[in-house]
Parts: sequence; structure tokens; C-alpha cells
Amino acid sequence: MATELRLPALALPGLTPNSLGNYLASLGLLRVLGRKWPRTRIAWRDEVLQVVGGPPTLDELFDELVRIAGTQSNSDVNTREWTQYDKAWSYAQKEGTKAKSGAPLALWQAEAPEAQVQFFAAHAVPHTRVSFNPLLGSGGNAGRRDFAAGWKKAAVALVAATKTTKGRGKRKVETSVGSSAPSDGRRNALEAFLLGGPVTEMVEKLAAGSWFSDATKLYNSGQSVAREGQLSPWAMVLACEGLAFFAGGASRRLGARSTRAVGAFPFVTQPIAATAEKEADRLRGEIWTPLWTRPMSLAEATTLFSRGRAELRGRGALTPAAFATAVRERGVDAGVSEFRRFTLGRTTSSNTFEPRLEARFSLDTGVEYPAATASALDRVTALIEQRSFPRDDKRFVGLRGSIEAALLDVAAEPSNAEASRSLIDAITAALDRIDRNRSFREGKVRWEPLPLAWLPSLFADEQSSVEARLALSLVSSFPVAQPFATYRFGVEWQYGPTYGNYTHAERPPARWVWGPGELARVLGAVLSRRLLDEAKLNATQSRRPPGRAPLPVATSHLRQWLAGEIDESLLQAWLSRLALFDWRKVPREVCSLIHAETAPPQVVDGELTLLGLVQPLVDQRPLVVQSLLPEDLLSDKTGARTTEAARSLVTLIRAGNLDAAVRLASSRYAMAGARLALFDVPWCTRDPERFVAALLFTISNRNRAVVFERWLRPRRRQPGGEVHV
Repeated sequence: MATELRLPALALPGLTPNSLGNYLASLGLLRVLGRKWPRTRIAWRDEVLQVVGGPPTLDELFDELVRIAGTQSNSDVNTREWTQYDKAWSYAQKEGTKAKSGAPLALWQAEAPEAQVQFFAAHAVPHTRVSFNPLLGSGGNAGRRDFAAGWKKAAVALVAATKTTKGRGKRKVETSVGSSAPSDGRRNALEAFLLGGPVTEMVEKLAAGSWFSDATKLYNSGQSVAREGQLSPWAMVLACEGLAFFAGGASRRLGARSTRAVGAFPFVTQPIAATAEKEADRLRGEIWTPLWTRPMSLAEATTLFSRGRAELRGRGALTPAAFATAVRERGVDAGVSEFRRFTLGRTTSSNTFEPRLEARFSLDTGVEYPAATASALDRVTALIEQRSFPRDDKRFVGLRGSIEAALLDVAAEPSNAEASRSLIDAITAALDRIDRNRSFREGKVRWEPLPLAWLPSLFADEQSSVEARLALSLVSSFPVAQPFATYRFGVEWQYGPTYGNYTHAERPPARWVWGPGELARVLGAVLSRRLLDEAKLNATQSRRPPGRAPLPVATSHLRQWLAGEIDESLLQAWLSRLALFDWRKVPREVCSLIHAETAPPQVVDGELTLLGLVQPLVDQRPLVVQSLLPEDLLSDKTGARTTEAARSLVTLIRAGNLDAAVRLASSRYAMAGARLALFDVPWCTRDPERFVAALLFTISNRNRAVVFERWLRPRRRQPGGEVHV
């Protein structure tokens, strides 16, 4: 029986991963401790860094770091053992800047020592031009912040122990020369930094404001106009030790774009697109820091970062949307349990940048990420990253930013229904702008409809409202060959058994009738255009495609629409949202969003009765009345239901001539052998446009048969049946 091996574990709560600088310092700590204790591992648990398998006690950990910080010998030679960070490539970089070429840096990289190449690869990738890592500015500096100079200042401050003595009224700093004993001052400062205690030994102007918020110059502090940022020198030297991880693998340092090659750094992406004109060009990039709960050694962490390039659809993920989609769709196989998304943005100066924690992306293996959500994110990412999608260039467009921001919210918290609805609304607003702009339409933007299995997530926090149920009934009733989206957006629909996509035509199609104005009038225009398209389709096909209504609406909701008791702005929003989905096949989960009526309608007013007469002649669904015929009363062989008759009915109703519409409907039913009761009263409705729009909201087959039976003459009823006429 193998003996149990217990590894020491030391908790360092001072290195919280909510700070980008602390994350770099955590990686640097692993790198430094791994030299003496090769079995050292680190992991994060409950927001606390854990050092496993390394120094047995905290005292030994502190003593080792103080030893590495070094002392000053009698010959004035420093004994520090930090990795040298001196930007040896600076001269070659200046030559490349003058020549506007990456050749000088490439030549320097070919001849430089391996220790220097490792740091250089984390800063830049030379090719035709030079790609710089946003984390490290332009080759190691951000404006006046020289990271190597900050490292040197911090390392010098930690070289030797200091003590304060008095001499002639002045404070004199003396160095303990020739002593290798750890300094209490340095050790105490290190202990406070790693354990989260109050740090008093701090240094100004360490050029670490791009990683540590505390090191940033503070304005309007209440004491003076500005105060220099202060930071523990331990934080700076450890953070610089962790920079080497961001070099990545040699085979993954150069990615590809549509026009030119770009440098690729592990877990680094381009910035999110701006949502406002003043926000454009404020962000330099983003860092997605991986966290893991299973202790990982230096070799394992190095391998993780060398492979740390996400791919989506066979290409490197260079944008936040693509990175988040790749993580959610493909996951990770290296034990990463979470990502922290940091943005690097300009704040007090246009030359410098500061980190900001934006979101947490949990990858808890115990919670299965919905496949439908991952598929939806993939299709949205494909929409905004295609070459024809409008982008911000010299002129701010602002189409991509709102979609990408909402996508990241959904990726971070897929159970948030509000975030999902915001993403749908952002897509709708962008597509509307594309439709209204001729230059945008010339790009012929193409997009794939969203998977219908993702639709229930939009109602995760509440039951579907009346407006949502009406929209579900309307959108689902449109045929596969001509879905509702072709009337809502200026798109052409191409589909097959395994694919389907919409394309915004260069010229708006005549079918695109959606526009501003009252919703009832717009829906009436949609119905009129739909009937016209059906007439053209019937002229080219010998058999009319069958209609379908998998999601019938309740008669009580239909009465609310006719009475004007519906929030029309919300209904319009739901119609636009549902138009983005793929309605070729409706799963059960979507059908359950509408609760079917279990009993026939108890209250049937005049408008609903009139609707039951006209609607079967307009749509393609069967009308089965058991007292007359056990099959469709308006089958094709009767010739009673035609597109021309439906168009005439709609035209008469929109004109307010309901008496003529009732006479026309009675004649069509007479052709099918159903004699209706005669009424010597005028017919009217409160709003003809609203009544025409109601023809698009389909009710169940049973309920439409019950409502229609009220029109039949009493002698045609079965014995014992009710007489309504």
C-alpha cells in the first residue's frame, strides 16, 4: 500500500486575483520559488492564493525571497538573484521605428541570449511591422512609465537592509554591509504584502500603474492637487518575474488577419469595441487571466501559457467576443476553473493605461454550460466579425460595441435572462441601422438565425408575458419558405435541410414592409404582403405549402389585443426578438412557453366571433367542424379558400366595409357546403387595422372550430347541440 504524501500548503491572502498586478506577482512567485523547490505549485481557492509543495513554512518562504533580494557586498557588487529586466532590445526597437520595419528587432532576437529572448517575446513579436503586447505598452514603456526602470528602482530598494540613525539633526540611512542576515524591515514589508496586512514600506514612481491601481498618480486627494502613487517594491519585482509567462509558444506568436499578420500573446485580446464616440480608442487591449483550483507546477503553468491562444472556427480568437465564445463553446482542457477579464484603458493620460476588472467567467466543471447558449454566441460572433459588418474606422459607427458588450455579459452569466434579452435587442438595433444605411447594405451582411433551443433562456427569470405569447403565435405561424424575418428586416432567406442564413440585399426587397407607425397598421401591411407573396408562390407551384401554427394564442389574449389592452411597444420588441431565431423546427421546450387552453372559450364577443369567420379563409390551417365534415372544411378540392379571396377580405376590412366582407366570406363557405345564418344588422369593429392584424394571431384548431360553429344555421347542428344564432 502506497504511503500518503502530504504537501505543505501556504495561504497568501494578500495576492488577491482581483488585481492584475497581484496576478502577475503570483506567477512571479511561482517562478522564483520553483528554483529552490522544484515541486512548488500554486492554485487559487476561495479568492486566496495557495502555495503547495514548496517551502514548508511561511518563515522559510519569506527568508528565501529576502535572500533573493540580495545584499550589498564589500565590493559594492549586488547579490540579488532576480531575473534581469533591462530591455536590451531598446536600441534595435528604435532602429525599427525609424525604418518602419520589424527587421531590426528580428535580427536582434536571432542573436540575443535565451534569457533575454524570453522577456522580449512577452513584449513584442517582430514581422513586417512590430506587434506589441498591450500588457507591456510599446516594448516595455507606456508614456513616461518605463517598466524596466521601475523594476530596477524596486530591486535597488530591496538590495540591503536599512536602518535609521540620528546624526546632527538629520535622518541618515545606513546599509548593513557584509551581512547576509535577513532584514527585519524588508521581511516585515514582505510579510505584510503577501498576507494582506498594512504595507508601510512603499516606494514612489515604480512605473507600475499599468498593473497596480495603487501605483497610479492620484489627483484631487484632498491634500494637494495630486499625489504620487506608492507601491511595495516587492510587488513590482515579483510582477516583473511573472511577465515571462506572456511570451507564449514559439509556434503561436504570429496570428493572421484578413489583411496582415498580427502578433498573438497568451490570453491577450484586442479591446472591446466602443459603445460611444468618446470611448473610441480609449482601451488598448484586454487580459483574460486564467485561474485554477488544482495546484499547478511551473512547468504546467508554462505549458498552459504557451498554448494559451483560443481558437474559433479554426482561427485565433483575437477579440473579446471570439475569446468568450471559444471558451464557452469549446471549454478548456488544462484545469482552468475561471477567467478574470481585465481591460487596459487610458484614464488620466492618453499615453498611459490602467487595469480594470470587468467580469468573471466561471468554468465550474460541476455546472454544464448550455449547448444552445454556446451555439447562439458562436452565431452572434460570426455576425459581428465578418468582413462586411460595419466597423469603426475613421468614422465612429458604434454597431459592434453594444452587441459585443451584451455578448460578454451573456457569456459571463448565461442564466441571466435580462442579459440575453439585451443581446437580442442590441442585434436588432444594429440590423435596423444596416437596413436603413445604403453604404452598410452594400456590404451584404450575412447572418445565421439563432438556435430556437436558446429561446427559453430569455424567460428564465419570469413567465412569458401576454405580449411575448402573442409574438410567439405570430412569428411561428409563418411558413419555412418565407419566415417573419423577411418582412421584419430587409433580408433574403436561403435555407436547406442543414443550413439557413439571411443576407441584407444591396437594394431593399419589396417584401420589407416593416417601418415606423402604429403597430396595428404595420402588421396589417405584413399580412397584405404575405398574401401577395402566397399568390406569386401559387402561380409557380402546383401545390400550396401547408401553413402551420405550433404555438396557438389563447382567446383571452386575443381579446386583449382587440380591446387595445396590450403594451404595443413590448409586443413590437418581442416580434423583433423572435424574428432572429430559426423557426424551421420547434422543440418541445419552446412549445411549453405558451400554456394551451384546456377548455373552450367561455366568453366570445362580436369581434372574436367575426374573427372566427374570417381567419380560416386567410391562413392555410385546416378548419375541422365535426358536425359538418370530419376533415378540413376548406380543403383545396372545394376551391373555397384562395389567396385572391383572402386578399379581398383583408382589403374590405381595412377599408371599414365589414358588411361586404361578411357577404364575401358567407359565399366562400357556401362553396364548401356550409350554410351560415343570415343577419339583417350592420357589422362594425372598433379599429379595422387592429382587427386585420389580429388575423395573424392564430388560435388552436379546437377553439377556431368552436367559434366558427356559432355561425352555422341551427338546422345543421347535431341533436342536443347549443343554438347560438
